[in-house]
Amino acid sequence: MGERMWIEQNQKGRLLHRCIVSLVLFTWSIASLSPGLCAVINEGTDPFDVYAVDGSGEQLLHITVRPNGNRVQVLQEDVLAMPGKPHGIARHPAKSSCIVTLLGKGAESPRAVTLVRSNEGKLSIAGVTDLQDSTGYTSFDRTGGYFLTSSYHDGHFDVYQVKPDGVVGDRVSHQQVAEKYAHSVLTTPVNKFLYVPCVKEFNAIYQYSFDEKTGDIQPLEPIDAKPPHMFGPRHIAYHPSLPYVYFSNEQQLGVSAYRITKDGQLAALQHATTIPRRSPYTAGVRGMHASDIAMTHDGKFLFLALRDFVGDEDSVFMFRIAEDGRLSLVSRKRVGDIPWCLRVSPSDSYLLVTESREKTFAVLPIQQDGSLGDAVRMDWGAEVRNMVIQPLSEK
Repeated sequence: MGERMWIEQNQKGRLLHRCIVSLVLFTWSIASLSPGLCAVINEGTDPFDVYAVDGSGEQLLHITVRPNGNRVQVLQEDVLAMPGKPHGIARHPAKSSCIVTLLGKGAESPRAVTLVRSNEGKLSIAGVTDLQDSTGYTSFDRTGGYFLTSSYHDGHFDVYQVKPDGVVGDRVSHQQVAEKYAHSVLTTPVNKFLYVPCVKEFNAIYQYSFDEKTGDIQPLEPIDAKPPHMFGPRHIAYHPSLPYVYFSNEQQLGVSAYRITKDGQLAALQHATTIPRRSPYTAGVRGMHASDIAMTHDGKFLFLALRDFVGDEDSVFMFRIAEDGRLSLVSRKRVGDIPWCLRVSPSDSYLLVTESREKTFAVLPIQQDGSLGDAVRMDWGAEVRNMVIQPLSEK
């Protein structure tokens, strides 16, 4: 039956004041909750599912969040065993399905597992495909007709066809961009271009055209948008309605904003900072590194996670996005150890954070000014780094 968490808040005017956290623990052996959520909750918030990758347990975790008026119910549902060690996960943009990538072992090829969802939200395996090369970050193009992967360790990205049943088919494009550290790949909202940022010594943002009918990719000229030296662009967030794109900078500890021109070239707008590094970046030495980036669906606020592997500066920074695409820092929120993955709830009411070293899942309310309220944390007993959100209304 899992465990249930009720968060009750009273409403006064537009703002919801102090909340009373009532914890009800059931028999799920690896979960525990800590109190402390004070939030502005929209009464119209829709429920949603969270599917999180547990590589150490070779399984997928399923959590349901159900806002109901001035209450929010969070349910730990079930787990789905995977036929290998899962690493990446991407949600189909139009169907109730997702694809999980499995790391290869020894001579074994990496694989892509297509999962379909029932009306009750439960996932089942629809098919497994051997992939031709190593993978890391994964995504769909905007039609869902193609599945994209980038390889951090081998410096390339691939485009695979997706069959009508959602199962991954043949590879249609392959591109080597660097020796290694190709960190992510994501098509633009209009689906005509894609960018591949590289971190650390291979600091770059590679620019390509994308054909949504064939999956073909072609390098733009110049191919590299040339971010400042050792910024380390890592993950990507597109503005939902304006031609702007944002990159989290792993080494610079900030966010870079670019304007997307008509021909797909990136024009630098701003390089926003958070806090200064303690020391210059040194290859092979872990210190402070930015990780994920996420934007509210209305395009008003941007969130950046900062990981501190040797101290206690782990935080999420909140930025306001202006009409011209530029950023202004709103506030900083300290979070649990090594925040790896950020996701915004469908109604823009919550920021979800995987605190990977602490093996906790944090739910933080997004206030009207973009700042974050106090978190409720669930110990899900896994070093989760990747997750996706699925609105229950899309079943």
